[in-house]
Amino acid sequence: MRAFVTFLGCKVNQYETELIIEQLERAGIVVSPQPIDVDICIVNTCMVTNEAARQSRQLLRKLRRMNPDALVVATGCYPHLDVQSIMDCGVDLVLGNKEKKELAKHINEWFQKKEQKALVSQPDYEIDERVNSFLADRVRAYVKVQDGCDEYCTYCIVPLARGRKIRSKPAEVVIQEVKHLVSLGYREIVLTGVNLGRYGRDINSNLAHLVRRLLDEVLGDFRIRLSSINVQDISDELVQLFENNEKLCPHLHIPIQSGSNKILKAMNRNYTVEQALALFERLRSIDPFFSITTDMIVGFPGETIGDFEKTLALVKEAMFSRVHAFRYSDRPNTPASRMRQKVPPEEKDRRMKLLREIAEKVAADYWAASVGKIRTVLVEMSKNGVSYGYDQYYVRHEFVSVGTNALTKVVVKKLNGTGVVSQVVGLEKSMVD
Repeated sequence: MRAFVTFLGCKVNQYETELIIEQLERAGIVVSPQPIDVDICIVNTCMVTNEAARQSRQLLRKLRRMNPDALVVATGCYPHLDVQSIMDCGVDLVLGNKEKKELAKHINEWFQKKEQKALVSQPDYEIDERVNSFLADRVRAYVKVQDGCDEYCTYCIVPLARGRKIRSKPAEVVIQEVKHLVSLGYREIVLTGVNLGRYGRDINSNLAHLVRRLLDEVLGDFRIRLSSINVQDISDELVQLFENNEKLCPHLHIPIQSGSNKILKAMNRNYTVEQALALFERLRSIDPFFSITTDMIVGFPGETIGDFEKTLALVKEAMFSRVHAFRYSDRPNTPASRMRQKVPPEEKDRRMKLLREIAEKVAADYWAASVGKIRTVLVEMSKNGVSYGYDQYYVRHEFVSVGTNALTKVVVKKLNGTGVVSQVVGLEKSMVD
């Protein structure tokens, strides 16, 4: 049999999709890169926003039309929200996040009866799995170290799908997984989780301890990047690890969500703008170029023009190297969905446009400050003599080079529309420049 597997959403979903692929291959199922002439179509869904849920449904319908006789499977987070709307997309088998861990077994059972079926249980599973490799990415590997979220953000539905209990992967398992991936040649390891900063709270440890062990015990030419982490979970011990440690990328994705303390309180985010700025100052005392990317929600209930202007001011002051902006959307049964003073859709659109314009200018200013500086770029792709990749600060580069999967020293020459143009250190002239 042949199967097509894809995903929507976060890095955790990407990691778990690789686990699904490995399950299928162990069961003797050939995984196809395209959804053409396949017997099984699997979508690892997302529902964090209305748009993500819509895209999940749209993809499921498309795969059903393309493969009318195939088994269509929906798994991931969306089944925890609304099973029926998924089944209405022509899906044969619906599996929750816990059931995803035995997806191959459930597929085999489905072929015995061929009846539409849904299996969605409480997401209380432990995590001890390991991936062997990443088919879609040969230079960067994601390692899921944590699941679950015990925060109570008023707009968020993620704990419904991932559980409120923090579950951490044992450090020894993480270390062995990273050692294996580095031995295969992966040059960047991204540690990820549903609430990464809470790692270790259930096993008498913490994220800083895990990162320190990885830096001390895993040998080789590689670097570590941390994925999304909240302000209140970035400890002094973790910050100190960035000092004089070239293997730890000086970049954090810190989702701030708003520049207004009033809105942060309504969101139940458990920090203030002042605390965030103090953290940024501490990080940039270690490295003036320390890269901070963020998420911002536009149009949260009760967000006035004044609140929004505070968000714009924060973007400028914080000098974010990238801003992911989202229109607020009600998620079922969340406290925010019951709040009054909704922002009209057209006003959300206006604010989104303005936020993106300012965020792009701030990012360009951040990139411009690196001109003339030396950076280390992980070459991810080379085409027609030009290489592309991201540096330790998560800035995209293009430059003349050869080969991929190499950590290459470059000097930044100028900006382009998506990042910077660079030149390999030691080359007298760059064709790109």
